[in-house]
Order: sequence, then C-alpha cells, then structure tokens
Amino acid sequence: MNISYKLMSSLSFEEAHVLFNRGFEGYLVPMNLSFDTFLSRFANDGYSPALSIVAYDGKDPIGFVLQGIREVKGQKISWNGGTGIIPEYRGKKLGYSLMEEAEKILKEHKVSVATLEALSENKPAISLYEKCGYKVEDDLFFLRANKILNSNLPNLDGYEIIRMPATQTIGSDLFPTIVPWQTDASNTPKLGGEAVIISKNGEVQAACLIRKKCVFGNKTENITLFQVKENGNEDALNKLLAYALEYDQAINRTTYNFLKGNGRVVSSLLESGFENTSISQVFMTKIF
Repeated sequence: MNISYKLMSSLSFEEAHVLFNRGFEGYLVPMNLSFDTFLSRFANDGYSPALSIVAYDGKDPIGFVLQGIREVKGQKISWNGGTGIIPEYRGKKLGYSLMEEAEKILKEHKVSVATLEALSENKPAISLYEKCGYKVEDDLFFLRANKILNSNLPNLDGYEIIRMPATQTIGSDLFPTIVPWQTDASNTPKLGGEAVIISKNGEVQAACLIRKKCVFGNKTENITLFQVKENGNEDALNKLLAYALEYDQAINRTTYNFLKGNGRVVSSLLESGFENTSISQVFMTKIF
C-alpha cells in the first residue's frame, strides 16, 4: 500500500459522495445516502471539506474522517461526523493513522475539545477512539412515544411557558455547549429548532431544545427532544416536558442523542410513557 492523506477538498462532491457510501457499506448501520442528502449534511451538520481528511492508496481514495468546528465564547469545539474505510481496506489498521491525520487539522485550528458519537454496539470503533485519547462521557438515548401521554395537561400554577427560536439561545448560558454536536443550540436552528422555557417569578426553572414538525393550521406531526437543562425542580420539569412535548396529543415524539446524565429527565420521560429503542450511542470527548 502507498498511503497518503489529503483534505476532502481534493475530491469533487460526486467523488466524496461515492467514498462516503462505500466507507459505510456493511457497517452496523449502513448508510447509502442520495447525492442531495449527502450535500445537505455539509450545510445542516456543519461538515467542512477543508477540515475533513481523505486517505488515498496511490490515486484511489479509500477512507475518510468528516469534521466540523464551531466556536463558543472563544472555545473551539470539533466534531467527528463520521469515520469510514471502504470494505477491502478494513482490518489493515488504517483507522488509527486516519484519526492521527484528522487530529493534526484540529490542532492547526486550535481546537480545545474534540467530540464524536459512536454506536454502543460498535466496540472496535469505541476501542479505536479510546486508543486515540478519547473517553466516553455518557450514553445517549433514543426514546420514543407515539400516543397520548396525558389527556389533560397539568395546571401551570403560577409557572409561565416561554417559547423562542433556538437561535436566540446561542451564546447564552441556558444550555451547555459540550454536548453531542447535532443537539447543540447552534445546530438545531438549522432544523427548525425551538427553545421552550418554564419560569416562575421571572426565574428560569427548566428549559429544553426541541424540533417540532407541523404545518400552520394543522396539528403537530412530530417532536424531537435534543436537550433539557433543569435545576432540580421536579414539578417544573414535569410541566415543561408535558407542554413542550404536547403530552395531550397523539403524535410521534423522539429523543435524539439524549444524554443519560440527564437522570431526572430520563426517569420523567420513561414514567410518562416513553420507551427505549434498539438504538444507543456513546458520547466521547478528547481535551487538547
């Protein structure tokens, strides 16, 4: 093998699309994206061809690491949005060197925290990332509920529900920033994200980030829950979830890459009627 590394910008988008699908061929969750869906990920998920690495054997692209960087209050945070190697080159220990090359880019851009997610079942990938210096921060849940969870929403009893576009929370202290990439307040606005807050006497008691799919004049179709921040006020938390996730409607509700560390929140969701799904991931970080 004659292995070399270049930025993904060395490929056309058509070539990168072919490499992406081949790189995930036969994985636990294989991905075969259309060209348009692949392109949309660069805009929606923040991938950058100028930050992503491609491995070549001679002139042939054989593997990649997709990366993006965002800056929050002067701190640069990166995301590995996918590491893939085409089937005929797997088992040749290319993963570690790919990650090393990707890390060089992060260091050049003065990234302080690198993040990624991996399927819980993919033990070889988790082991590789740990070898590269990443550590598991938390488990990530994908819960769901698609029925009426409470036909009568709880009385607010002096609490106030406030809704705003998620973009208005960027740069605030309302939500943490070291979280799974696609659940951050800076990413959810691209998906139609909304922040829902419950307050009392002008003080925030709990807040959540959601994405709600609905057409004006019609009922909500589905809601995705990304994050919840709460202060231990269980009553306020339960009211917030009931209103934000519309417990009185028969709609599809899911959590996406939801941190297990939100113990009270997870317990509240499960007690309200949410169920586990077969998908789970781990959230991993590396500090530079």
